[in-house]
Amino acid sequence: MFTRLECELNQVHSVIHTPMARAAALTTVDQDIDAAKRLVLSMLTHHNMFVPISILPAGILARIFHVIAFSGEPYSLGWVHVTHVCRRWRQIALDDSTLWTHFSLQNTDWPDGLTPLRNKDWITERLSRARSALLVVELSALMSKDTLSLFLPHISHTRELYLRNLSCLHSKIVHEITIQKAPVLECLELSASNTFPIGIKHHVRHTFFKGPLPKLRVFCISQILFPWSLIPRGQLTRLEVALNKEVLTPEPEVPPHDDLHQLIDLLVNCPALEVLTLKNCLPATPSELSGGQTIHLPRLLRLCLGGSSSRVVHLLKMFKLSSSTTLRLDCTSESTATYNEHVILSILSAHFGDPTPIAFSSFKVKVTMGYLPVRCMLKMVASTSLPASPIPRAEVVQADTDIDTELSLSLSFLHVRDFNVVDMILRRACEVLPLSKLDFLSIFSPISIQPVNWGEVFRHCIEVTTVQVYGHMTDLLQALAPLHPWTGRDGRGAQAQASDDNDNDNDDAPAPMHVPIFPKLTSLLLEKLSFTDAVPDLVMSAVQWRMANKTPLTTLCIDRCAIRKRQAEALEKVVRDFRWDHLLGFHYNEDGDSEDRYDYETDYRYPKYDDYDNSY
Repeated sequence: MFTRLECELNQVHSVIHTPMARAAALTTVDQDIDAAKRLVLSMLTHHNMFVPISILPAGILARIFHVIAFSGEPYSLGWVHVTHVCRRWRQIALDDSTLWTHFSLQNTDWPDGLTPLRNKDWITERLSRARSALLVVELSALMSKDTLSLFLPHISHTRELYLRNLSCLHSKIVHEITIQKAPVLECLELSASNTFPIGIKHHVRHTFFKGPLPKLRVFCISQILFPWSLIPRGQLTRLEVALNKEVLTPEPEVPPHDDLHQLIDLLVNCPALEVLTLKNCLPATPSELSGGQTIHLPRLLRLCLGGSSSRVVHLLKMFKLSSSTTLRLDCTSESTATYNEHVILSILSAHFGDPTPIAFSSFKVKVTMGYLPVRCMLKMVASTSLPASPIPRAEVVQADTDIDTELSLSLSFLHVRDFNVVDMILRRACEVLPLSKLDFLSIFSPISIQPVNWGEVFRHCIEVTTVQVYGHMTDLLQALAPLHPWTGRDGRGAQAQASDDNDNDNDDAPAPMHVPIFPKLTSLLLEKLSFTDAVPDLVMSAVQWRMANKTPLTTLCIDRCAIRKRQAEALEKVVRDFRWDHLLGFHYNEDGDSEDRYDYETDYRYPKYDDYDNSY
């Protein structure tokens, strides 16, 4: 073919003498080029027909495209490049409208490096390729109003709709979206930005979609004041309403009595609910005005309530829940009084004890200092399952505290002096919660708190085998060791000194006996502790006492602690499974004074231990 073309070109060159002849010759060459291209494409098509993968039917290839499109990042469509492989693949992808139904800012198939903010033509093209297939649309304030408006004609065949980080600038377009018909909508999420938490409330007060929403199962709103009366009833399985802060006074148009009654009416008429989350949106009306009505949700698997302690208590009293319902309670105390906290603990005791008592296997306590005005926060997490690792890191434990746990209770106190109630709340919690079979205990406190009598708090937890200690918890180490309280550098502590001072008063009095808690303890993780003064002696004393009583400590982990190398080596000799990260933290001179917080073994500048307290 190319030989023939070359021959023709030579003939043309010999007869071209005028501009018209040159133009005619150029047209002839272009026609030959097009014919050559069609021939090459035809040859490539025939070649692809004999490639082994071409044996696969169109349906199998379409299924493979689905796997590529939806198995990576959420709604990632980088798979579009496969449509450029060959004609057959492209036609299969274009014929399958369901491959073009997901729209998200996380899409990676935007051509020429354009983002969805600018590439409206590509959005329009994909909407046309999706045709009438059910859409999944995830939009945010990063999209322009013109881009958002492209989806208005397609709300009628949208299955999932997520409108996130909206502001008052998007009020009009949100209003236009929420007056469309949505007969196939199954999941709806509306969230406003923190900067404009109630910017679009006026456009959702009286109208909310045109016509019924028979298939709606999931409804989530965040940072939007949304009347209870407008939330769809019936087949909801998941309902989430959340505000960043509690509304202290109700809207003038919504009387407090009606607000509570509307909420009760909503919940009573959603018997299929499986997940219910209400944060900082609970009515301020006392529960007595409900007429003693009970809210029974037989399918509820998870209940999350957040707000002031009194509001949480009032609503929690109204629920009739199965003992299998997991609870997430986030309460802020209005004063230094702990009445509501005690009521919550009593409700929890009844919840987990009737009709089928359960037994928690792990219990995690976290005490922190928060931002103003909240100063002290106490969080307790209990679960019937154990952590995946027998000795997990503190960060891992704190990261997964709300996953697969039956109870998560967070209490925030408004005054610094409320640190004093930590001991009282913990005592009460350990009395009423089913902790007799407790196996794993984690205490997380990067701040100094009033000393807690841990031996008294956990006196019933005799089955504990693993303890995790983080931060300022030397008083807990005292409870683990037979020496009590702190032992000085000369091996004598405050108790011994007091005994010497009173020898003349009662020489024959027997020395007080200290029995360490957790008699079955086998694993201990110490993290971010300062191993100065008597702390290593406390740990060594606990190890030796348990070894002598034939309940040896078999696992000891020391992670990011200020410890002398010789102290770590001494502990390594008496514990079978000893783990140390070899961060020395402190460097001591010959006199025992700390010089520089430096790890000479790894040549790594170790942060000051006190910095961990202030940076939390």
